[in-house]
Amino acid sequence: MTNNTTTSGTESRLWIAVPAVSFLGIGIELLLASVGFPYAIWAGVAGCVIASCILCYQAYQKPRRDLVSLFTPLFAVLILVIPNEISSGGVLVQTIFAATITFLAVRVEKMFNAPKLQEKTMKQLLNEYIDRIEPLLAVIDEETGHLVAQSLLTYKFGLYANAIEKSTEALARLDTITPRPGTLERALLILRERTAGFAESRVTANPEHVFTEEDYGDLAIQLRPDQIEDPTVLDLDNALILLYAVGIETSPNDEQALEEHQRFIIQILESYKEKLAA
Repeated sequence: MTNNTTTSGTESRLWIAVPAVSFLGIGIELLLASVGFPYAIWAGVAGCVIASCILCYQAYQKPRRDLVSLFTPLFAVLILVIPNEISSGGVLVQTIFAATITFLAVRVEKMFNAPKLQEKTMKQLLNEYIDRIEPLLAVIDEETGHLVAQSLLTYKFGLYANAIEKSTEALARLDTITPRPGTLERALLILRERTAGFAESRVTANPEHVFTEEDYGDLAIQLRPDQIEDPTVLDLDNALILLYAVGIETSPNDEQALEEHQRFIIQILESYKEKLAA
């Protein structure tokens, strides 16, 4: 644990080496030039080239990659090492280059530290949701969990008749559970009703079954009334996420199959990302 923390701390301060090395090289160049050393310019060039390599390494270590920073060693060689009109600018060009890579080092540290948001954040949101509904999950037995998982999976595969059948069987199993999980019951009723509509190639515009205010705390997507564009779609999405959570947590036999289709649930959550962040 200590080694990992030390390594992480060292990497977080790595960007400081970029301005330190580049400007140190330029300083040494000026010092050598003041005593008439003929190759003084190479101290500044070496400082900038080494600093650009440090920046490249810094950018490569980040969860997200900045292409400009990754190619700075190449730019350093083209601008400062290979003889050209720009490299003849000496200390001025080196100073501008050092300032530029310093800006890039700060930019990489500030903007490229976080992992890609969508995938990780939505997975984290899903895991947090599963933890939040633990009291509901605690009363679901394995057989009921299996029927719930199969209701979702058959729906996902477009096997609507089977999805309706499994939903009905799962609803019957809820009669054996005390206290009866009303939110899960409504999720199964919503899935069954919408699936019946899909089986007949029709849209359920005025559904009989919807979530109620008392279900709000057990739903993954919790929006303000002004954020809801289509309550019917929102109810179905919440039902699918709840059924996934119940299935993967209570039915070991379906865990692998559900994990393989986790992306389906993540995509539902991603479609509400901006509203959930508001």
